[in-house]
Amino acid sequence: MLNRPGGTPKAQIQLLRDSTWQMSFGERAALEGLLAQLQPQLAIEIGTAEGGSLARVAAHSAEVHSFDLIEPQPAARDLPNVTFHTGDSHKLLPELLAHLAEEGRNVDFVLVDGDHSAEGVRQDLHDLLASPAIGRSIIVLHDTMNETVRAGLEAVSYETYPKVAYVELDFVAGYMFREPALLHELWGGLGLVVVDSTRDAYFSEPVRQRKYYEVFQLVRTAREIVVDEQHGGTQQRELERLHEELRNTRAWLDSVQGSASWRVTAPLRVVKRRLADLMTDR
Repeated sequence: MLNRPGGTPKAQIQLLRDSTWQMSFGERAALEGLLAQLQPQLAIEIGTAEGGSLARVAAHSAEVHSFDLIEPQPAARDLPNVTFHTGDSHKLLPELLAHLAEEGRNVDFVLVDGDHSAEGVRQDLHDLLASPAIGRSIIVLHDTMNETVRAGLEAVSYETYPKVAYVELDFVAGYMFREPALLHELWGGLGLVVVDSTRDAYFSEPVRQRKYYEVFQLVRTAREIVVDEQHGGTQQRELERLHEELRNTRAWLDSVQGSASWRVTAPLRVVKRRLADLMTDR
């Protein structure tokens, strides 16, 4: 709970309360911060799901267009400033962008969180960057830590679009799951693409972030170490178990061979072995 100075307890803030918002708390905070500063007149969300992020986009925007394969949840449909486009975004999005471009309108903010196939992600970005309606825009990409999504993002030639001013695919780092259902899978993360059609692209610096290592590669390397250590730990425990079993077996054998009965019956065992050899020779 949060408290106002000298006041009564305040309800938990939205980004910590909404269970339908399928983003980590860090991703939520970053998105909320961007929207609060940008205050978009026109926004687009690709991939509505249960409408958690859509509610926050709508709260900060004058007009929102939402795309998803399925009909929106009732709570999302009640948002007064949202127009819903139900169906294949790869068909519906270019149609909307063409219409907006004809009207000379600019899309201020886009959240891409729909088709998570590599080609689907690449196509969404291509449709956005190829449109004149994306002129001075902030594009946020979700699940940039996922390897399939990342492959689609890496397939985009950002430098071929002169209006692309900045690209940081690990704007907010994703994560590796430790829960059994998704063990070691990589998900989450926000990427950022800044579009400015007024920029002078000639003799400019590369648009991809190069100041520090990308978290995606670091997490993949860390995953290999974690998996190797876990497998190595399992193998080590199994080896230790076998060694303990061998020690117990040797101790038992030593106790048997050192017993009085073992020594007394030794001649009988010799005779038995010789008889067995004679039978084999026949």
